[in-house]
This record gives sequence, structure tokens and C-alpha cells, in this order.
Amino acid sequence: MKERVSGALESYLEQIDELQREFGSVRTSDIADRMGCKRSSVTSALQRLAEKGLINYKAYRPVTLTIEGEKTIRALSRYHRTLADFLTKILAFPEEFAQHEACKLEHSISTSTIERMQAYLDFENNRVCEINSKNEPCQRLSNNSEAFQKFLAEK
Repeated sequence: MKERVSGALESYLEQIDELQREFGSVRTSDIADRMGCKRSSVTSALQRLAEKGLINYKAYRPVTLTIEGEKTIRALSRYHRTLADFLTKILAFPEEFAQHEACKLEHSISTSTIERMQAYLDFENNRVCEINSKNEPCQRLSNNSEAFQKFLAEK
């Protein structure tokens, strides 16, 4: 994903992706119906997305994602997964809440923050610890911050 677009435009991209997966082609009216907004608002958003090279758009023709648009969708999906995982696995939020929160946060969080959150998730998933004699899961390290800093330095 080159330069981020606004959260509103990212939402349009996500809707285009979903509709394209469901129906194969996407019309302006489909997007307006799905998002509950006016066709003129959709047209304006589509023009901006086309200018950014994220969609193929011509009036009265189906809308499709460009390769760059597909990359953006993949990045947003990765952001969403990372946020939801972080919220559930690290911060212990319930899954439903984490999914809802991730939907809101994915449009405003920086790439560097997402990368750091994913690095921490990787750190937690890959950490080696001793298994006690009852074969129970290991305990978290008492000094996670220091261990995490060391882990990041090794990456």
C-alpha cells in the first residue's frame, strides 16, 4: 500500500471488494445501496479512488479494483487481523468487541504501529519457555518489556 487514503475511501474500497467477490461486477448503485448513501456521493468517492489508481472506473460501467487496490485491501485485511489478534490475545478483549474495534481502528492506525503490534504478537507466539512437569502451558515472562526489546533488536 503506497500512500494511505482516508478511512472513508478505504471503506468504499472494502465494499467494492466484498461486492466484487459476491457478484463479480460492481455498479455504483450496488455500492450506494450497501453503504446507505447517495449515488452522487459514491460517484465522487469512485472518482477519487480512480485518481489514486486504486480502482478502474468509468461512468455507467462496472467498477473493479486495480492491482494497487487489491494490495490496499490485503493490507487493510492484515491490519484488521493484527488489531483483532492483539486485542484478544494480548489485551484479552472478547472476540466480538475486538472485531468491532479492529474495524474502526484499521482505517486510522499507522503502518509502523501495526508492524510493532504484529512483531509483539510474533514475539509472544514464538517465545520459548519451559514446560512444567504437568505439561501445562508456560507462564509469561515477568519482564516482557525487556524481553520484547531484545526480540525486536534481533529481528
